[in-house]
Amino acid sequence: MQAEQIAKSLGNAKRANGQWVASCPVPSHGKGNGDKNPSLSVHIDDEGKVLFHCHGGCTQESVFQTIRDMQLLPELEERPDPLANIKPLPKIEFQQEWQYQDEDRVTVFVKHRLRVGESGKTYRLYKVDSDGKRYPTMGDARIVPYKLPELLNAKTAGRIIYLAEGEKAVDALMSLGVAATTAHSGAGHWPEAITEYFAGANVVILPDNDLSGWSYARKAAEAILPIAKAVKVVDLVLQDQGDDAYEFIEAGGGRAELAALVKAAPKITSVDDVTIPERLQAIQQIPPTVDMVATIAPAEDIAKEFAPDPPKEAPAPKPTKTIKIESWDEIQDEPVEWLIEGVIPKGSFTALYGPPGSFKSFIALDIAEAIATGRTWMGRPVKQTGAVLYLAGEGFGGIGARIKACKLHHQTEDGAPIYVVRHQLNLRSSAEDFNALMLAVVQLVEQTGMEFSLAIVDTLARAFGGGNENSSEDMGAFITAMGKVQEFLNCALMVLHHSGKDAAKGLRGHSSLLGAVDTELELLRFDEQLKGVITISKQKDGADNERFGFEMVEVEIKPAGLGLTEAIVSLAVQSSDDTYMEPSKTSKGNAGKGKNQRLEMLCLEKMVKEHGSAKYLEGLQRHAIRLEVWRQELWSKMGCTDEDKGTFKTAWHRAKQRLIDSGEGSIRDDFVWLQYKSREDDAG
Repeated sequence: MQAEQIAKSLGNAKRANGQWVASCPVPSHGKGNGDKNPSLSVHIDDEGKVLFHCHGGCTQESVFQTIRDMQLLPELEERPDPLANIKPLPKIEFQQEWQYQDEDRVTVFVKHRLRVGESGKTYRLYKVDSDGKRYPTMGDARIVPYKLPELLNAKTAGRIIYLAEGEKAVDALMSLGVAATTAHSGAGHWPEAITEYFAGANVVILPDNDLSGWSYARKAAEAILPIAKAVKVVDLVLQDQGDDAYEFIEAGGGRAELAALVKAAPKITSVDDVTIPERLQAIQQIPPTVDMVATIAPAEDIAKEFAPDPPKEAPAPKPTKTIKIESWDEIQDEPVEWLIEGVIPKGSFTALYGPPGSFKSFIALDIAEAIATGRTWMGRPVKQTGAVLYLAGEGFGGIGARIKACKLHHQTEDGAPIYVVRHQLNLRSSAEDFNALMLAVVQLVEQTGMEFSLAIVDTLARAFGGGNENSSEDMGAFITAMGKVQEFLNCALMVLHHSGKDAAKGLRGHSSLLGAVDTELELLRFDEQLKGVITISKQKDGADNERFGFEMVEVEIKPAGLGLTEAIVSLAVQSSDDTYMEPSKTSKGNAGKGKNQRLEMLCLEKMVKEHGSAKYLEGLQRHAIRLEVWRQELWSKMGCTDEDKGTFKTAWHRAKQRLIDSGEGSIRDDFVWLQYKSREDDAG
């Protein structure tokens, strides 16, 4: 149906400024008296989308719903969900830990085995410092072989040292009363740092029963042959692919059977003496799985997996869904699991919000550092450390200085698992941006084996793709997309957002956002101070209205890595008990005024003091500035961006009107001046 037809069906249709206008059909229009003078614009864009705008103030939602009920809208094709093909990352579960110790049995690093999904596996390494604290990176950790004290004792006694491919096999061999060891790096790599420990030793290498196992045996033999006393490579004659010394012992092999195989095997003098058994030679080589990488689909397959499904002639039948029905007597509450105790629940959807310039990004970085390192945050313990993904869609040009300041202030060691995306992404409606992000995450997991505890979106506006925050449809699409991010990463999610025009009403935009979040953290900066308070204004699984005082401390940053010739100063977050009091008790002056009005006056007073000059206005000499100078300062102090032009236009109009209404200033011929002495003058 064309715009003309729709307009004529609504009544009082006419052409105006190249568009059709008609009477608005919303029942409440004109306080229920109808639209006698046509005030509804009707337009169809180049893509055939029907657009309406009621100049009488009716909402888009009410206009569309009313016209849809009148059956005047064309039937829209149901668009497939662009995120429907995104599959969550496999669930990662801890299975076992192995400690690598030095000569004095002091643990220098640990290795974890984790199950990925139903059948995959991955490994993760943690450096351990002299105080026993663990870091999710090897950093400068000393590299030693597994069971080093036992290896050294066996070498001194002239006993055989068995070299297997994994810790599980070594533990099984040790249960027989023999000395055994392995490297932490799996079949894909032989660490040169451990070669020296085999000098003068009698070594028996026990390859796993697969091609990668024998490839590993060749690497080990090549490394230790020049320094070992004697080396043998023993085939345990296992039948199943991938079996090792553990399966040999499980099948009944004991110390005597192992000794017999060792006795029958010849010593090797060259790596060429390491030959693959005939039973394995016929097997087509499959690219080996690197032990330190999760068994996730290769990156080149991810793009295919994310690609939309080809058109189908008929929809595929939906799988049968099983629903369990339980008696309420059987239902038991499960205890809340926290990331930060009492503040951010594990797996939650959290909103951190406040007005522009209230240090939201600094607070978010501080939370990220605490979760990544395990540092106590605002006096609350971090219950689960893990990797953090930070989507810096706003202000990422200066995020390097903020990161450096945070690290210096908290003395954070390198290697903390915080990963930053410095791109503005449309996560509401762009399948391309969403898929690109998920592909990058999969590649990161493949490289590091990291498991995320928290993802941070900074800010909602930057990830909203130009949508209407007050639209239930657009906000609903964003909430759905955030759910997909959480499902994929299997972690908690925090969105940074602005408060509305009336800060007392909380989050800006459609109320569905407040309904969707589990936790709401309200951020308030005290006037003209580098301090403020964070309030838990909503906590689904805990106590509301808990408060955390903070102050921003200056941190001097050296120019290295930032392209600077001189040191600069940035800010970092510090807990402060002094800011637990109500903001009104710490704010000075402007009693009875709203926050916006106080900011408007502070900006005006500052600009008049710094840039004012004598102007002859209204018959008197005034100390005045141009309106634009005040406007630019207010724009800056409110932290506005191009996306805030519409909101700022309204705020600017109100600021001028409030100044005149209050009698504290006057405006004439593009100039503005104060009618009373500024507080700076009163103070001094």
